[in-house]
Amino acid sequence: MEKILSVVIPAYNMENFIEKTLDSLICGEYMDKLEVLIIDDGSKDNTAALAQKYVDKYPNTFILVSKENGGHGSALNKGIELATGKYYRPLDADDWVDTEALKAVMKDMETKDADMVLTNFKKIYEKSGKEVNVRIQNCWNMREINSGQAIPKPGRETLVYGKVYDFDKQLWDYSKQYLFHHVSYKTSILKDNNIRFDEHVFYDDMEYDIFPLIYVKTVLPIDRYLYQYRLEREGQSVDESSFIRNNKHRRLIVEHICEYYIKNRDKFGQNVYNYLREDIIWKVKRQYDIYLKLMPSSRETKKELMGFASAIRSIDEDLYNETKGIRIQKIMDSNGRLYGVIANKTVQKLRWKYVRRNDPNPSAKAWTMESDKPMHRMIRNRRILKALHLTWLSKDMRRIRRFKNIHKGERVFITCPGPSMTIKDLELLKNEYTIGVNSITKAYEFTDWRPTYYALVDIFAFGKYLSENEVAGNTFCKREGFFHYRSNPKTKNGRETYLLIDYSNHKPDWMEKKKIEYSSDISVCVYDGFTVTNMAIQLAMYMGFKQIYIIGADCDYSQPKIHFIECEDDKKKIAAGWLPAATDLSIDGYKAIKEYAYKRGHEIYNVTRGGKLEVFYRDNLERVLQHK
Repeated sequence: MEKILSVVIPAYNMENFIEKTLDSLICGEYMDKLEVLIIDDGSKDNTAALAQKYVDKYPNTFILVSKENGGHGSALNKGIELATGKYYRPLDADDWVDTEALKAVMKDMETKDADMVLTNFKKIYEKSGKEVNVRIQNCWNMREINSGQAIPKPGRETLVYGKVYDFDKQLWDYSKQYLFHHVSYKTSILKDNNIRFDEHVFYDDMEYDIFPLIYVKTVLPIDRYLYQYRLEREGQSVDESSFIRNNKHRRLIVEHICEYYIKNRDKFGQNVYNYLREDIIWKVKRQYDIYLKLMPSSRETKKELMGFASAIRSIDEDLYNETKGIRIQKIMDSNGRLYGVIANKTVQKLRWKYVRRNDPNPSAKAWTMESDKPMHRMIRNRRILKALHLTWLSKDMRRIRRFKNIHKGERVFITCPGPSMTIKDLELLKNEYTIGVNSITKAYEFTDWRPTYYALVDIFAFGKYLSENEVAGNTFCKREGFFHYRSNPKTKNGRETYLLIDYSNHKPDWMEKKKIEYSSDISVCVYDGFTVTNMAIQLAMYMGFKQIYIIGADCDYSQPKIHFIECEDDKKKIAAGWLPAATDLSIDGYKAIKEYAYKRGHEIYNVTRGGKLEVFYRDNLERVLQHK
């Protein structure tokens, strides 16, 4: 009978655990469709003898393969060589599977086809008895959907367990870290592409998480807690003592996955590549932490740390720069002379307290409260100052409050960079008050028009471009540029004001209720309203403008262009397929700010030529300009 699933069990001296592992694989009617390859990796105890009992009792399911010791990766490689099942699933010999979940998963594997199958897993803490469920991210079952618990990320569709999805476009961010315990691959992907893992080392599971992903096109998420992951066992490779003892193994693996990631950047799907970078960065930084926090300060540790940093730098300069941080930079710049001070444990404790309080969380997704908790603490503090009528104590708040009602009763045009915008339109606005946003700066090369004010909220895409490139004419605007607090534009001329951005509108419970708020006092904060245009509208209202005209806000991604002057990543965004859904979210934001503005005596009009933004009253640009 054709095998559906090959479970490969690397086993070295696991006599105390192997029977529980193998018992969990006895799955009734599915036994003949299951292949269990027990790879005895040169055990010196009774592991092989215990495994042989299962082979004798279930010869059509269990297969014992004895080999010389080569490590976990060597056993996985032997499993790839011998596996005959449609899917390939490693299982460590001290872990086990949920038998009922195994049956359900095999049923789906038999009837559906995908390059990768994802299942939930459980962390089982041996000493404390605690169990933690680890679910696939951004996917829900029907109970969660019907009860309103399923809240997709902005611009994303609601994905349902049990359906096959496009990996790069739909379920590329299934895990905060791509984890061994979630994943089964189609066996042919491993065999046909000669995927093999490092031998005689620990931590090769990190290679399993990444190496096959360039070949994965489709993915099937299944709502079952299949893998049962044992933790708190002495001697595990995830113990801190093992990190210290086997740091050279981990260094080798991290260097190999970095090389693979950079070498194959054009083979990964764009979303997978971008999201995977967070995981790669985490692994590199974790290796630095092992040297600085876990290992004893010594000449040998310093040598290892500097060797690792040099290796990452030789692999990719950008990756090195993203991961090095101040500590590694100072150690490398001083040729190791500052290592003793920086590695001092007392110094590190003081530094950690400072970092936890003042740095944003680099692992959190953009547009979430968690992405910048320090900034939200600053917002809270400013609210307190305002409530106590003590805003004069804050230099930043005093600077921003200079703009309160300076254009009371006047009109302004917010110039957006949508595809309908033209250079001619911009030049028609030379004598008007204007607020330019985001990539409108791309037009500066073709006209001497400059907006009166400028607004940038997107520090994660176009903001990075502006941090690396000068603006044509060396100025963003005539008067003042308003930037996200974390922005660092390369062009600076003393007319930059930095605003705190409140991401509360992205909180799941707010999004579920469609609760959207905006700011009446930008000296405290500006709310992220799903589009930079809403940031500009908040600026306009604060300055007292009565009539606010929006031009170039097409809200139409059915066209071949996103911006009237294309940006570097436009084609990637279009290919990713999330722009139309993001538009729906921005429309909700526009509806909310329309109501907010009208209640406060402001009028918003849309003078965009065409497009699909129908929230605001439509008008004609030339007609408006004739009647001031």
